[in-house]
Amino acid sequence: MMKTLITCLCFLICLTKIGAQSYQSTYGSAFAGSTSIKNNPASSVNSAYKWDLTLFTAQARISTNSLFMRKDSAFLNGGSLARFLHNNVDISLLNFLYKPNNKHAFAFNLRVRSYNHARTAPIFASDSIYSIHDFIVQNRTTPYLEGFVTHSGWLQGDFNYSRILSETHNSRLTGGVTLQVMKNISAAYGRVSKMSYLESKTSTDTLYTFVTGGGAFGYSSNYDETSSGTSSTGKDFLKNTITNFGLSLGVEYLLYAEAPTAYQQNNAINYQWKIGAALMDLGASRYKSSAFSSQFRNVDPGITDMTMDQKFTNIQNGQDLRDSLATVFNNADSVGGKFKIGSPTRLVINVDRSFGNNLYVNADLSINLHGTSGYKRLLTREINLLTITPRWETINWGFYLPIQYNSQGQFHIGAAFKAGPLVLGIHNIQWAKQIKNLSGGGYLMLSIHPFNKKKVVSKLDCPE
Repeated sequence: MMKTLITCLCFLICLTKIGAQSYQSTYGSAFAGSTSIKNNPASSVNSAYKWDLTLFTAQARISTNSLFMRKDSAFLNGGSLARFLHNNVDISLLNFLYKPNNKHAFAFNLRVRSYNHARTAPIFASDSIYSIHDFIVQNRTTPYLEGFVTHSGWLQGDFNYSRILSETHNSRLTGGVTLQVMKNISAAYGRVSKMSYLESKTSTDTLYTFVTGGGAFGYSSNYDETSSGTSSTGKDFLKNTITNFGLSLGVEYLLYAEAPTAYQQNNAINYQWKIGAALMDLGASRYKSSAFSSQFRNVDPGITDMTMDQKFTNIQNGQDLRDSLATVFNNADSVGGKFKIGSPTRLVINVDRSFGNNLYVNADLSINLHGTSGYKRLLTREINLLTITPRWETINWGFYLPIQYNSQGQFHIGAAFKAGPLVLGIHNIQWAKQIKNLSGGGYLMLSIHPFNKKKVVSKLDCPE
């Protein structure tokens, strides 16, 4: 049973990757079009295109130290380990960029975003666990159980404006802002705090009695309204959600050759250095809390691993879970009203170097302004930390080799290529191995824009 559940989970994650916010190969590129504002709002005015319509983008990535894949079967690695799994998905449709001239740009993105985080204190885990009793037996020497899970998902409309702030014969400074309109559609969280237990032996068995600990769980109320039959359509499901706003701000500085040729103007393509800084995803998502969201403390004396198995055998919904937990703890308090989950706010610093002959090297540093491990606050964050991407790129073709050290201390080498309107990439080429850690992911972009380099460059060179 445990193997089946893990395999299904990993299969679903892999499906989202094949089809999903880390388009690493396009960082710093003048050919990224409307998707460039996902890394810096100031970049749209530095696009090589007068207009760009990105029909579809999809990106997903995962970072974990516990899930592995062998052929078509997933498994957990054994041993005592502080386990983690971080996953994000970004899907967008009909993104549009338009530059009325070379000094101003407007862009719009319509996106679906989801962030999922889980972390535990050191625990033993394996595929041979089929019950709470099995789990406690493997963790009989573990001092206590502690961990959290957080999920947040929303629809987002990005309204972007960027412009040139100042310009000299060999430099250009641009600034941009993106207003994010967020329709918060899905959230859930769970917390376990220092659950400990004592071992006792009888003539026939070994029991584990819980003595300390607490916890909490909650989710957005639209799931209750749907499951109870009061909401039968996606439209009604969305109607029972909250809309709020986020903000992203950025600047880019382009440095050109000291002595440009007389027949060529400085433009979005012929820079030597491009340096960007951005504050991304300022804000938080807000949700209506389910009536069954609750927090618990003070374990009821006499609760053992066996009684836990009995109490959690047939959980069908949030009410069943709340009622079962209320028999395990002496204190159960409802958590009503509204709750918020922090957006993945971060500082992004990007440096792009052009070496001529369509060769570039990009360095991207993404610094999360908060983590996700706090017990009281609900937060999301990005997995990216430092990415170095050599690339060879023209308006129609591109080859990319992103090299990443992520926020979990994992080192990955990816690969991507561009052929006309299509970009395909993978975050971790070690996925080709027979036995592999599931950390990685992939991305896809399908764009329509001018494909004639002569016309694009001619337009960029027109003084306005």
